[in-house]
Amino acid sequence: METTKKLSAFFCLFFTINQAISESEHMETFCRKSSRNNTTYNTNLKTLLSTLSNQSSFANYYNLTTGLASDTVHGMFLCIGDVNRTTCNACVKDATIEIAKNCTNHREAIIYYFSCMVRYSDKFFFSTLETKPNAFWSSTDPIPKSFGKFGQRLSDKMGEVIVRSSLLSSSFTPYYFQDTTKFDDQYNLQSVVQCSPHLDPGNCTTCLKLAFQELTHCCCDQLWAVIFTPKCLVSFDTSNSTSMSIYIPVPKHSGSFSIRGNNKILGRMVLAVAASVFAVLLGL
Repeated sequence: METTKKLSAFFCLFFTINQAISESEHMETFCRKSSRNNTTYNTNLKTLLSTLSNQSSFANYYNLTTGLASDTVHGMFLCIGDVNRTTCNACVKDATIEIAKNCTNHREAIIYYFSCMVRYSDKFFFSTLETKPNAFWSSTDPIPKSFGKFGQRLSDKMGEVIVRSSLLSSSFTPYYFQDTTKFDDQYNLQSVVQCSPHLDPGNCTTCLKLAFQELTHCCCDQLWAVIFTPKCLVSFDTSNSTSMSIYIPVPKHSGSFSIRGNNKILGRMVLAVAASVFAVLLGL
């Protein structure tokens, strides 16, 4: 009976841990190692993060600079092009709270969620092309052999989508493009790309190509995957429904998954934590 109670407590705790990760949609946070305590800079940072959170009610992208000289803070948020204002605001609000908590006294940080990203720095970065640090989220379920030459199809389609996105710098949602193509009446291939609006078309194209190259090395044989970089994102998804989106919480995706940022496997980390709790509960 005692063992049964412990097992019940374990599964309840594991479900809570897994549910928390699913609901928060937090992929990864990166803080620059060097830190410096500066009251004025930290005050400016709090003002900047608060403003970003408020502005996410009105736009999918916003950037801001506050302070002077060494106390200057540059910041921005970018929401995925297909999310509504409510989702964007909720994501940015969570992200600004989390980045402030996780990167206390750090003068540069970036946080990735499945629906948005938030960044701040004491250096101007808005128009600079960057691909690091990045974070991956992918299925661990392989592409079925029945899909045939999936890798080539993915490469061809993503190349087309990247070119088309670079022509959208002046659109309502700059550089965001989504395509869904059906292959052999077997599956839909959904391709999504997006760049930060401050990039010029050439740098946007370069960012997307480099991001897709990394995604190819990592996850091109998986059912779905997404990579976030500081200036762009690339994702693909295979499904039987055109209404399915890559940017939804984990429980709505079938199969197992992993989240990787800077070579860390967060999905496996949760399992390791759960295993430790399991051992404690059983008195091992």
